[in-house]
Amino acid sequence: MALKPDVSALGASDSNDAVDRAVDDGGGGGVCGDDLSKGPVPADHTITHNNEQNDMLPLSLAPTHYDIHLQPDVRSGHIGGSVAVDLLVRAPTADIILHTKTIVIDRVSVFVGGVEAASVDADCVAYDDEMETATIRLPVTLTPEDAPVQLLIAFTGAVSEGMYGLYRSKYRDRSGQLAHMLVTQFQAKCARMAFPCWDEPAIKAEFTLTLTVPAHFEALSNMPVAHTAELGELKTVYFERSPRMSTYLLAIVAGELDYIEAESFSGAQGASGRRLPIPCRIYTPPADIEKVRFSLDTAVRVLEQLVDMFDYEYPLPKLDLVAVPELEAGGMENWGLVLFRTVRLFITAQTSLWIRQKAVYVIAHELSHQWFGNLVTMAWWDDLWLNEGFATWIGIHITDQLYPEWKRWDHFVIEDRQAALSADSLRSSHPIQVTIKGSADIDQVFDSITYYKGCSLIRMLSAHLGIDVFMAGVRTYLAAHAYSTATTRDLWRALEGASAIDVSSMMHSWTAHVGYPVITVDNSVDDCVLQLRQTRYLHSGKPSADEDRVVWWVPLGLATSESEAAHDILHTRTGSVEIPRGARWFKLNYDNAGLYRVCYSRTALQRLAVAIRQGELRTVDVVGILNDTMALVTSGYLRTSALLDMISSFKTVDGYVVWQILGYFLESLLLTWADKSAVIRDQISGLALSLFAPKAAALGWTHRANEDPLVARLRAISIPRAAWAGDTSVIDQACRLFNEFYLNPDDKPFQHDFTASVFEIAVRSGDETNYARVREMYEDSQRWHLSEDHRMAALGAMACTRSEKLMWQTLEYALSDRVLPQDINIVIGFMVSSHYRSKHVLWQWFCANYQRVVDRLGECSALLGHVVGTVIGEFADESMAAEIEQWFADKRTAAFDRTLPQSLEFIRVRAAWYHRDKDDVAKWFANNC
Repeated sequence: MALKPDVSALGASDSNDAVDRAVDDGGGGGVCGDDLSKGPVPADHTITHNNEQNDMLPLSLAPTHYDIHLQPDVRSGHIGGSVAVDLLVRAPTADIILHTKTIVIDRVSVFVGGVEAASVDADCVAYDDEMETATIRLPVTLTPEDAPVQLLIAFTGAVSEGMYGLYRSKYRDRSGQLAHMLVTQFQAKCARMAFPCWDEPAIKAEFTLTLTVPAHFEALSNMPVAHTAELGELKTVYFERSPRMSTYLLAIVAGELDYIEAESFSGAQGASGRRLPIPCRIYTPPADIEKVRFSLDTAVRVLEQLVDMFDYEYPLPKLDLVAVPELEAGGMENWGLVLFRTVRLFITAQTSLWIRQKAVYVIAHELSHQWFGNLVTMAWWDDLWLNEGFATWIGIHITDQLYPEWKRWDHFVIEDRQAALSADSLRSSHPIQVTIKGSADIDQVFDSITYYKGCSLIRMLSAHLGIDVFMAGVRTYLAAHAYSTATTRDLWRALEGASAIDVSSMMHSWTAHVGYPVITVDNSVDDCVLQLRQTRYLHSGKPSADEDRVVWWVPLGLATSESEAAHDILHTRTGSVEIPRGARWFKLNYDNAGLYRVCYSRTALQRLAVAIRQGELRTVDVVGILNDTMALVTSGYLRTSALLDMISSFKTVDGYVVWQILGYFLESLLLTWADKSAVIRDQISGLALSLFAPKAAALGWTHRANEDPLVARLRAISIPRAAWAGDTSVIDQACRLFNEFYLNPDDKPFQHDFTASVFEIAVRSGDETNYARVREMYEDSQRWHLSEDHRMAALGAMACTRSEKLMWQTLEYALSDRVLPQDINIVIGFMVSSHYRSKHVLWQWFCANYQRVVDRLGECSALLGHVVGTVIGEFADESMAAEIEQWFADKRTAAFDRTLPQSLEFIRVRAAWYHRDKDDVAKWFANNC
């Protein structure tokens, strides 16, 4: 599943990135290594993991095949259904305990050897709403000697009101009228809302699905259609039997849909030596089919790349991708039926470059799950990182292979890796192999630690082993655990076989423990010897002795002005390395492959600043220095003036990633200081203006022929940042272009990459007329030929108003039917960082309308957690932290009981940063402005 990113990253990005992040924000113990759907339980097997803390089911029964019939009524929301489950009896039991939620079991029959052994009515079923289970009490005891055993259940249920379970998504039918399609979102634990089942990832089974829907609907599932029976206004669609898979991967889509199709040569090896073709389709609502041709071509190319990398054919007979208007995550990897938000598949000539890049990545991420997650599945949610960390790595790796000119790994370093480092620097963080506290905890571990720290560790490990050796181990892992489940230890074992290196020992500290190190470097005694010390890095300052017990395996990657990168390892608390005599500078963590920060002395930083000015360092290493220095400033390892001193060095760097980080830092500085001092606020804006106004003027508003796409990205970053800092020439030009575009929808007077920025600047700097016009563009996007991402940009731009009255209007609008629940966080995300006062308005509104927000999003929705984190995420005052803490004290916070303490900790980090460095910052500006 594509991540709904963590709210913990300090600062926002350019307008396109802000749209993208908010789109994905829109929002998911012991390790069980046995596949419970085959074979007897080993004699030494224990079930200590199977306890109330983890909400796991007993192991006495295991399904091997489900035969499911569902008949959902789109209008009434009623679901009628039945399921026949073939069972393997592992231990004697008279109780059948399985998962249900919002389902009523009407009748139950049990057959042994084809003969009915028991029949019970609804009175013999006990429900546990908290555990989301039903216990069926039989008048007979089932034993391992009973075979075959089949359980028949007739049940009724309801179409979900949220974006989980089996739910309705709004769309436009062929006549342009509002209609609904049926969609499932079963990850992580919502298959139980559609049919009674053993809803745990390790309990794999085969599935045969039958679906009764309106006759004009297209019906889709994981497998191809076997045949269809027409029933007047209805039809029953019979799907082929699936391979063994987890319940959360079963999927249904039904609605009035169109599709386009292509072939990917990704199947089994044919007699000619060429792989057999796999049909790939993309389905969309009828009016949108021409918007997905780029995405179809991408899916075909990605699938073929994955087959080559894994040396394993695509396991199913077809692959369907579906553009779903209402989907909680950016994408969902259901086996053979992959769902995406429309913005991830609707890529047209009007789409901005960054959204196009993100679409390629998300498609690659979700399709990689067809092997890493679906073919081989983590045994329990505490190893979710095996699915999501690897899919993130492979998604970026393949994007980089298909489009090397995009330099996708550079962006990973500034955004995704930074999000992981930021979240994992908190005391409230969690290890990658995270203990699941209970069923409600599962959705919350779909976070930046699981995705981006997981990806960073795989990147670090693959760089150390070498990509060829690493992929050889991955192939062994997939082959050994196909159609089954695996644990982190299984992956390490496969990599050890390929590399002859003790991977488990190397990586244990990284996966089993929270946090990561900062390497402090001291060369004050001898310029040729670097004394190194690793300690746990905390955003709130240096750790206590009890918090600093872990010693990490750290690849140093040491480069100097006189030598190439050397790959020494620090695996003790302290160590030393030599550098060439006469080296003018040195840099640890070459290529930013390691997951740690480096704390240099101020002298060493000054030497690196000179090297940056002279162009001696690669962009990715400049990014590493800048990111680390920002973090060390906010946590008190360095004074803020140390980073401010370096800023002039970055003016000579053209890499857009460097300028993006500079924008982050200055925005974070402003949001932290803005409420405290109008003088400092103006000085920070003035510093930003001195950096971004010349860059925006030099780059201009027009793309040049054959221009490097990264120059286009730099232009798209510099122009909105210059306007944010108060560049009147940029503001006037943006408002002029906006007015021209509004009056002449068929003649857009600016490049597509500027659309979000022009909208935002026009609303922030204009009057109510511009606000009303951008709202009109959002509501009638076809008139202005807006792509899906630009339609979302118009919605976000409404939140950039400086009028408090319009802020309240916009927030009310976000809760109306005009805005999908998944898009509410676009409004909130734009508003919270658009102006230093807006976070206060947002908090007041949130407090006054909390129950409406909960009702709109759902109390258990991951979206609610993302909204909470965004609303409170930009404060920088201890009194606000206390107020927020007190306000939530009597609220039900199960859906965000990880997000809330993380956000509060960040508020306190910012508050401490201000109080520690307020005089330092004031002095620096007094001396330099």
